This record gives sequence, structure tokens and C-alpha cells, in this order.
Amino acid sequence: INFDLPSVVAHAPLYPGVEHVSGDMFAEIPRGDAIFMKSILRDWNDEDCVKILKNCWKSLSGKGKVILVEMITPLKPKINDVSSKLVLGRDMVMLTQCSGGREKSFSQFETLASDSGFLRCEIICSVNAFHVIEFHK
Repeated sequence: INFDLPSVVAHAPLYPGVEHVSGDMFAEIPRGDAIFMKSILRDWNDEDCVKILKNCWKSLSGKGKVILVEMITPLKPKINDVSSKLVLGRDMVMLTQCSGGREKSFSQFETLASDSGFLRCEIICSVNAFHVIEFHK
């Protein structure tokens, strides 16, 4: 299922095996075993992130999981590290363009997971500044 806003789904191309479903992630999310989101939680404040994630939790099967692709802010940025510069640069963009949105640290993701009812939060893999993070029921 490709779940997005009605205005996006209306223009989504057809792909074999993909069902386009329109809706609002703050209201209800289609049921499934896994929910994949890329660069979504960075757009929202913590309260809204918890609302989204609680809706994910309700929609997931018993052993379901949320799979995120997000940047993670480093605890101690390195001066000459390209990843650190990229994450912190994007964080500044979020500060200026997205009310309440920001890049998050891993401990902030752990808190969001816990506050939403998930039992485990882990980094599965990382490429440059991007990380695959799983929240498990």
C-alpha cells in the first residue's frame, strides 16, 4: 500500500501490486505488518510524532514494526565530518521552514518509540547521514 494525502494519491502512477490509498496519518493508517516512512518524523514536533506513531502502533499486527529512514543528529558533531555537516545543515533548514520540525538524536527516537507504545528501537543500518531505524511492538 502506498498511503499518502489525497492530492498526492490522485497523481500517483500505477504500479503492479501497489494499491494507492489516500488518507490522513493523524486520523488512521491502513493495517499491515510493517509501515515504512522516510523523512516524515523530522517534519513534526514530538507531540505530533507521537500521534502519528500511536496510529501506526494501532494499525500494525501483533509483531509489527515501523521502519524509518531518518537522519540522526550526532551527540558530538565532528568538525570535518560530511555526515555531521549534512545533518546539522538540514536541521537548520527544519528550524527555519518547519514549525516544530527538527532532525532528532537516537535517544529522541527511543523516547518517541517508548511514548508511542513500542517496546524496542534499533538502528538496522546506516549510509552516510541516513539511518534505517526500526520500532518494534
